Amino acid sequence: MEHNTMKKSTINRLWISPSFLLGLGVLAVCGCSSRDDTVVQFTEEPWSFGRIKGTKLSTEHFDIHSTLRDGQLQEALPEFLEAAYDQYNSLLPAPASGEDKLNDRSQWELYARTNFPQQYPVFRKISAGGFAVGNECVVYYIRRTYTLSVLAHEGMHQYFANYFSTRLPAWLNEGLATYCESYELPSGKARFTPQRNSFRLNALRDAMTTDAVLPLRALLSTDAGRVINQGRSRLTKTYYAQAWALVCFLRHGADGKYADGFQDMLDAIVSGELESAAKVARIQPSARGKTSYGESVFRAYITDDLEMLESEFGDYLYELVGFSKPQ
Repeated sequence: MEHNTMKKSTINRLWISPSFLLGLGVLAVCGCSSRDDTVVQFTEEPWSFGRIKGTKLSTEHFDIHSTLRDGQLQEALPEFLEAAYDQYNSLLPAPASGEDKLNDRSQWELYARTNFPQQYPVFRKISAGGFAVGNECVVYYIRRTYTLSVLAHEGMHQYFANYFSTRLPAWLNEGLATYCESYELPSGKARFTPQRNSFRLNALRDAMTTDAVLPLRALLSTDAGRVINQGRSRLTKTYYAQAWALVCFLRHGADGKYADGFQDMLDAIVSGELESAAKVARIQPSARGKTSYGESVFRAYITDDLEMLESEFGDYLYELVGFSKPQ
């Protein structure tokens, strides 16, 4: 796939925090094999966060500032992140016209507290992973596999912020990000497997066995930040798992019944028409009572019959997690 030119975001501080940083001081030109057997070219140079020594890696679309001690993971980042970029671009093609890293939680909290003081009270409640603000993403090292998933998730937020100004409803914003989390590395090359997200599947199974699944209208109206701010780990995991499952359902479930509408919604993000369509949907007679922005977008492009879709979505959840539906 041909890349669009992406202005480098500030995936500047990869604690494994990806941030896009401006500027390339080229010390050495390196490469690693990529998808389609091409070579991902990148430069490498010393970098530091205060007194902490690190490395800056710069690829076509990412500047990666890293204090990782895991050398193998660091070497894998250029190819993985460029493959993730291709995944984002396949969902939301960028108009023609990065990432960073920190090694541990304490560095991550220091960076978040220093650079995002207003949001820090919420960010510090994030139990694992990272956050993205605009086109800067900040992630700390957990384990290799999970860290790459977090980078792919937050990278989707960065990608969107870098290219589009449309207001996304939270369920779609987090649904697309979680949709990009799952991957395989056959022969060392990243291949994304959206419907095999074991972390979200486990959280979904837990919610279903404890009768904690969110009703559809609640899911469509919920704000991710407010969920995190409540400090309820199980609710947070349930919300993200259901947002992931809903995007999977709309793209792949119900024998493709909603796939065209979902694609129209993605196209409207690219064209900038999403918010206008949501305003029209909000004043329709079928939108009973107070309708959230997330629900208005859903009604505009997916269906007005939320009761029917919720039933179909419920069936899909049982299929997705491998449970037998109660009779």
